[in-house]
Amino acid sequence: MTRPRLLDENLPTNELGEGAFWDSNTAALYWVDITGQAIFRYDVRARAHKSWKLPKQVSFAFPTNGRLVVCLSDGVYDFDPGDGMLKPVAILDLPSDHRLNDGKVDPKGRLWVGTINTSLEPSETAALYRLDGDRLQEIEPGYVNANGKAWSIDGRIMYHADTAIGTIWQYDYDLATGEISGKRVFVRREDWHPDGLCSDGAGSIFAAIYGGSRIDVFDYRGDIQRTIDLPVPNPTSCAIGGEANDQLFVTSASEGMTSGQLFRAPLSGQVFIVDLDR
Repeated sequence: MTRPRLLDENLPTNELGEGAFWDSNTAALYWVDITGQAIFRYDVRARAHKSWKLPKQVSFAFPTNGRLVVCLSDGVYDFDPGDGMLKPVAILDLPSDHRLNDGKVDPKGRLWVGTINTSLEPSETAALYRLDGDRLQEIEPGYVNANGKAWSIDGRIMYHADTAIGTIWQYDYDLATGEISGKRVFVRREDWHPDGLCSDGAGSIFAAIYGGSRIDVFDYRGDIQRTIDLPVPNPTSCAIGGEANDQLFVTSASEGMTSGQLFRAPLSGQVFIVDLDR
């Protein structure tokens, strides 16, 4: 495994980079800047990037049939990158200081998304949702920050992080119906903040540790296998990809950092790539 390096030194700095997604069909990485209200696409073969500005905060973007499924602060939308048109798919009437957050598609293509309570004294009023047709159905309430998601190789286990309480949960997952059951703790610590999650073909779970300058990698039992140190304090999301599916892409944030912190970690807000052992 090589040391992390910049995806491209010419990419703009993100305030709150998030939503790393590898599109194997086009060998491109998608991610967003939530507070910067922008979507980014990077073509690894051409080493070229595009970006699109959105009217609201955006937490993820997934390509589908030449268009993008995007999540804005109040709902899921269909976005045409050609003409910039947005079409609502499913809208939520959220409480004050709440917005939609990280999302992920399961192995069957179902979209799951969480919400976050962004108030100064957040409580467990966020929730986990599944997109069913034109409706975001609340599946489970009681979160502070319903964040990263991942699935096991066979799709029978779902992982879900609540960043605010330092916990990654594990569920039994029914691929046929998209139903979850048997919620239990996968990993819980008081001194960390797991953000985005992803999994690889060997069954390992990767967790971006916000404030921890690293990616923690766990086996299926929740035992840590290794850590991947990063030159920035706030990694936010991760995705396995690359043309041989042997690379890890990591987004990061610069939002909220002092001038001194930015001086010590000037690459904050950039996107990184790590070559993994095969």
